[in-house]
Amino acid sequence: MSTYAADNQASNTPAAPPTTTSPKGGIIQTPDINPRTGKPEQRSIRDAAMARDVCKTLVQACRNRNIVSARILAKYNAERPYDQVKLEAEGLGWRSNFTTKPLPSLIEKVYPRFVDAVNGLKYLTSASLSDKWQNSVEKSDKFRSVITKTIRTRRGWRNLVEDVSLINSLFGHAVVAWLDEFTWMPCSFKQDESFVSDGTRQEVSKAQVILLKEQLLPHELFDLIKDPEAAKTAGWNLAAVRKSINNASPSQLRDTLNVGGTLETWYQNAWREMTVGASYMAGASVVVVYNLLVREVTGKVSHYRLGGVELDELFSRDDHFDSMEECASFYSFQKGNNTLHGSKGVGRDIYEMAAMQDRIRNEIVDRMILSGKTLIQGDPKKLHTFKMSVVGSTVILPANWTVLEQKIDGNVEGFLKLDAYMGMLVDQLIGSTTPRTFQGERVTAAEVNLFAAREEEGKDTKIGRFLEQFADMIGTMQRRICDPDTVEDDAKEAQKELLESMTREELDELAASSIAETVRDLTPAERQMTVAVATEKKGNPLYNQRQLEVEDVTARLGSDFAGRVILPENDPTVQAEQQRLQQFELALLTQGQPVPVSVRDNHEIHLEILMPLAQKTGEGIMAGQVGSAVFEVVVAHIGEHYNRAVEQGADKKKLKPVADFLKKALPAIEQMKAMDAQAQQISESSAAHDDEEAALQAEEAAMAGAV
Repeated sequence: MSTYAADNQASNTPAAPPTTTSPKGGIIQTPDINPRTGKPEQRSIRDAAMARDVCKTLVQACRNRNIVSARILAKYNAERPYDQVKLEAEGLGWRSNFTTKPLPSLIEKVYPRFVDAVNGLKYLTSASLSDKWQNSVEKSDKFRSVITKTIRTRRGWRNLVEDVSLINSLFGHAVVAWLDEFTWMPCSFKQDESFVSDGTRQEVSKAQVILLKEQLLPHELFDLIKDPEAAKTAGWNLAAVRKSINNASPSQLRDTLNVGGTLETWYQNAWREMTVGASYMAGASVVVVYNLLVREVTGKVSHYRLGGVELDELFSRDDHFDSMEECASFYSFQKGNNTLHGSKGVGRDIYEMAAMQDRIRNEIVDRMILSGKTLIQGDPKKLHTFKMSVVGSTVILPANWTVLEQKIDGNVEGFLKLDAYMGMLVDQLIGSTTPRTFQGERVTAAEVNLFAAREEEGKDTKIGRFLEQFADMIGTMQRRICDPDTVEDDAKEAQKELLESMTREELDELAASSIAETVRDLTPAERQMTVAVATEKKGNPLYNQRQLEVEDVTARLGSDFAGRVILPENDPTVQAEQQRLQQFELALLTQGQPVPVSVRDNHEIHLEILMPLAQKTGEGIMAGQVGSAVFEVVVAHIGEHYNRAVEQGADKKKLKPVADFLKKALPAIEQMKAMDAQAQQISESSAAHDDEEAALQAEEAAMAGAV
């Protein structure tokens, strides 16, 4: 870990002495901007000791949140509504004590919505190429298709989407991150594996410090340093990494000792996995590594890895990433107060109501069991002496026991209504996961449709928010897939396939373009509106009828189907304008004046007109009616159109006749130039000879006159 002082030696200004933390109470150092140079003199993290302190501070600050998350996780893991030991101690051991899993059942209805939203997208990106490139629409579709195929065929992609959707829905926020500069597939981190400072906004661009906990198997960590020289250059501390690998231990042991502050979560997971009481050595040995991502005042992000029981410095690299957006992405379930911790998930919203539903349902069961039972009065201390005999149709009770006339009335109707009411409240809180029924109500079809529309609108709002955040993650992924320095085979294969259809400049533009329009692919209301407008405007001369048909079919069945069944576009207006433009250019070309080629020209249409002219001009040269200068200008114009068409991705097979013509025409022009030069030389020699003869004749005539 270094300071900026080394970068500012040329200023001859002494660097300020390093401080441990900000004097304002922050957890990182102040930049200490030099008043003369205007450059920072200190990095956010001074050394390994400070990084270690920051990690411990963040983990401890999030301890209360982890306790709350552990309680939510307990309810998600089907925790019983009562403590059985307490019931036994209070003499209520007879009471029902089972869970009806209200929280798990609701979560299983909520988070699949987001998974289905992602799976329902045709393309995961809506990147588009600007109109300055030829065939920009086709190239954009190719890019979207290849990027989507690369992402969806990657092992672990579905797990990533499910993990993010579940964590975000249950706890209220989720974090994904890329911990190196080469791989494009991010890792997701659970609520007890991601730590941010208080007040961190929901936009990752606003985050100053992010701490991420990962558990690496020894071989996974060893793979990162198996090339010692490359690892050392990258920033790895080889001695510390070897020590951590040699001291790897099961995560159960570490978490049970509460190293890292995640004991509560470990305990709930252990209950779910039925491993409480198992040997500490039953698990696989792992190395727990904390990744500290810290933004510098320059905007770049420094990366530090700390591992082992003593949090040794395993890795250190200043300015590892250009920005926080390049290495992390945030998901938040709610807007809340616009902070990451202020977003509440379904677990936090309905935790108490889920517990109440469990108690109500247990009460209903108890009342149903007791309903109709006979009451007998007696001394409970003599219960062990109670013996009832049945003789024929007679029941004989022992002395001092009296049968009471009244019986227990379960009266469960009120509790059933209360349970239904609680379910309705829960649905209102999380967005109508249970289908609405109208039993016993007089409603019209319009009311049913209105309710369904409002329910769909609520779902689309939540899905739209998720997809907007999802688009940020995909944007980083597509940039990394198209990075020329990537080390992953599937990314290299994707680039190879794309570069067959476009240039590197076009690929870079697509990789850097925004993909936010992806969220529109799933909105049913917009699809219905598109179909309605397309149907209404058919036949209207003010609208592009073919495009209306494309939009209609795309909204109904998708762009793949539209591309297969709708004939390709052949706009006569565009063709006529391009032909007219080239006809104007011909007037200049036939006079031997060169004409520049525009990027916006439809080069194929221009070439269709130019090729017959070139043939006619060649015939004129052979007949001695046209000079070679005109032919040279025409061929140069054709060559420029051909080169521009190839640069913009035109089909080379279709342009092969033009290429063959240029191969023959260019040498022919050189020969004609040589012949013209030779003819010019002969002409000049002949003219000189004629001048000499004329001079001699004039001289002879003068002499004859003198005689």
